[in-house]
Amino acid sequence: MIEKTLIEAIANEYLAATDLKLVRVKVSKENDITVFIHRSGAGVSIDDCVALSRHIEGKLDRDKEDFSLTVSSAGTGYKDEDEE
Repeated sequence: MIEKTLIEAIANEYLAATDLKLVRVKVSKENDITVFIHRSGAGVSIDDCVALSRHIEGKLDRDKEDFSLTVSSAGTGYKDEDEE
């Protein structure tokens, strides 16, 4: 099973150079990985999700462990503490 902390570290490595924030990472026993990101004000674009997805996939080895990966916006209901 791929460790949640590994995905968080890979995502944060990429996100450090952006104005995006990692909200949550979920990894199931079947290695279904879901990453939720957020951007204050402007929102998250499809291009943001694709770029992070490619970064994460580039750091993982499918020959070692098979996985599925979904990168998504945290959604309109998400409220960042910095926005309050």
